[in-house]
Amino acid sequence: MTTILITVPFFAVIACGYFATRRNILNAGGRTGLNLFVYYFALPVLIFSLMAQADLRGEFQWTFVAAYGCIALLLFAVGLLIARVIFKLDFSLRIVFASGCIYGNTGYLGLPFVIIAFGQAASVPMIVCTTFDLAIMLPLASLLLERAKASSNTSLSQVYRNTARSIVQNPILIAVTLGVLFSLSGLEMPEVADRFVVLLGSAAAPCALFALGSSLDEERAEFFQWQIMAVSLIKLVIHPLLIWIAMFHLFEVDDIWGRSAIIAAAMPVAVTVYILAQQYNTYIGRTSASILISTIISVATLTLILNQIG
Repeated sequence: MTTILITVPFFAVIACGYFATRRNILNAGGRTGLNLFVYYFALPVLIFSLMAQADLRGEFQWTFVAAYGCIALLLFAVGLLIARVIFKLDFSLRIVFASGCIYGNTGYLGLPFVIIAFGQAASVPMIVCTTFDLAIMLPLASLLLERAKASSNTSLSQVYRNTARSIVQNPILIAVTLGVLFSLSGLEMPEVADRFVVLLGSAAAPCALFALGSSLDEERAEFFQWQIMAVSLIKLVIHPLLIWIAMFHLFEVDDIWGRSAIIAAAMPVAVTVYILAQQYNTYIGRTSASILISTIISVATLTLILNQIG
């Protein structure tokens, strides 16, 4: 399958979502409802299905987790350093800046993308990347932001409890956990349940892409600043380059897992980073612009990367 046949339909669906918002076909309430449907129902069911069907005993690779995790933590630290030394940002702003450099849209965009590009076998490594970001990198950023805003009366244990609560209540992580347990149990999915999972899970990809596009109309502030371009460059070029080096030159990782990780790293800045910025009322305008700019640029960068590794 040629690269153009993979990338164009994906970004065409995103464009439809953007058009629907721009033409007031989809209002704010509709966008909220669509995102909630994807986040709490369609995407978790799809992830559960993929993990439940995977042969985790035979194919899971801890070297993959090590490679992906090392690059994520390294690049997060580099992002903090760049934000401090070059852009002179304060501590809270640096955390959101660095999060944008490493946190890509692996759930809404990356998962359906690799399934089309490489087949269902690529879904497990993409889900592992998503899980690592949700379970490690996002809580790390939240902990740092919580500590930065905490008053003298807020204990460190309270900060930890707030972060832990957000992790255990995350529907994506719940779906991953249940899918892993089901896969390891060796049980077979009842036919009725399987039909339900397929029916609901099949809505995840188009709805997620449409919801992503509809949210971009809101992300239109402070476009062409050096900080925004720096985040986009790091996220779309430096991150996948470092992942390529780690997967194929520093660690021994299977080809399909390594290619999936490169695509995960090449995803544009995730909407989750914008939610993080909103939650802590910091770096909101530039984060929203980073999402839009990196998504637009990723049309070209993903096409080039997929052409090289596909």
